[in-house]
Amino acid sequence: MRVLILLIIMGAMVSCKGDQKKTKAAPMKPAATNAPAAKVDSYYNLPSLPQAEMKKLFDEATYVDYIFYDLPFSVSQDNKASIHANLNMISPEKMNGISKSCKPIGREFFHIGGEIVYEADLYFSEGCFGYIFLKDEKPTYANKLSAEGGKFYSNLIKQSNQIATGNLQNK
Repeated sequence: MRVLILLIIMGAMVSCKGDQKKTKAAPMKPAATNAPAAKVDSYYNLPSLPQAEMKKLFDEATYVDYIFYDLPFSVSQDNKASIHANLNMISPEKMNGISKSCKPIGREFFHIGGEIVYEADLYFSEGCFGYIFLKDEKPTYANKLSAEGGKFYSNLIKQSNQIATGNLQNK
């Protein structure tokens, strides 16, 4: 499992945006500041992504893209093992509400055969952990973040902070 997470992180680093200036920056906080604010009322009582839809993504997804609002890279995955690992970060459990102060750190796009079939805002900050799936820019499903997902995003943000401060070391 560690090898798979390391491969995902390495893939994320490889797909770093090369056109950004290299400057020393203060460590980034997990909460995004440039992300749109969450609409708390519309996120209460949303069901979780139906199991049949999750199975369809697991069986048929051909590509997953992440766009992070304040991290210095994006992530694209097109191999089944990485896509499956990504989907395992989504808990089948329903996310119970979200605070007005919560802001997504990025958006994830799930593709099947070149078509985006789902978009999800990713929440990963104090008290705000999960995915809000959108259909036509409207919240439709809300899932908790799995324990694997929590570890992955913690590590991703830690490594992003190390990249930003020039302190990335081989360990």
